[in-house]
Amino acid sequence: MPGKYSIILPTYNERDNIERLIKDIFSILGDNAEIIVVDDNSPDGTWQKVEGIMPVYPHLKLIRRLTNRGLVASLKEGIDKAEGQVIIWMDADGSMPAEKIPELIAGIERGYDLVAGSRFVPGGGVELIIGTADLITGFFLSFLLNRWCQLFLGSWFHDYTSGFVAVKKEVIKNLSLQGNYGEYFIALVYQAFRRKYRLLEIPYVNRPRWAGQSKTGLCFWDYLKRGCKYFWLTLKLKLLS
Repeated sequence: MPGKYSIILPTYNERDNIERLIKDIFSILGDNAEIIVVDDNSPDGTWQKVEGIMPVYPHLKLIRRLTNRGLVASLKEGIDKAEGQVIIWMDADGSMPAEKIPELIAGIERGYDLVAGSRFVPGGGVELIIGTADLITGFFLSFLLNRWCQLFLGSWFHDYTSGFVAVKKEVIKNLSLQGNYGEYFIALVYQAFRRKYRLLEIPYVNRPRWAGQSKTGLCFWDYLKRGCKYFWLTLKLKLLS
């Protein structure tokens, strides 16, 4: 039987990263965890890579999705299949450090309902390395977007675009994931706040991905197009609240 923690890893073309991350997570949490890889039929063979190492990890599960693909749909399916009482999800590219997972869990065990990794609280940030322009652009626009969210939704939260989170199973079942990409997280934490759930942010340093290309965008305009959805969702939440 899987342990009490379910880690969901949505993937698309992460073949060169996924095994390393799975190994890191299991080395930290051991039999207390199950890992659910939700793969959108990656053309690079991510799902085959996971399938090949499943005999090594008894608590590793794979969901290969052929229809209704996308980040939010993947998260929903992973949550539905999760057996743990604490559900955690993160990017599968190595940018979110697995060694921070115990701190997320510790926050839940202290009584918080949702604990998020944050780049914008003291101790958090982004590891900027020469040659990673996508990370620099993404961090700059994420900073501006989060200031926008704080202006309209409140400064009680700092990293509205985190996506690195642990949440009680009974809590996430009462919340909805809206949108089709990272904007879902803005609505998630705002709903949780409005329903008076206890939220906590812990600092983490976002790292450059280990391998492959960013899914957020390859240039400034890609980030800007995605950012527009975030801006409109923030306005919608404010107007409907």
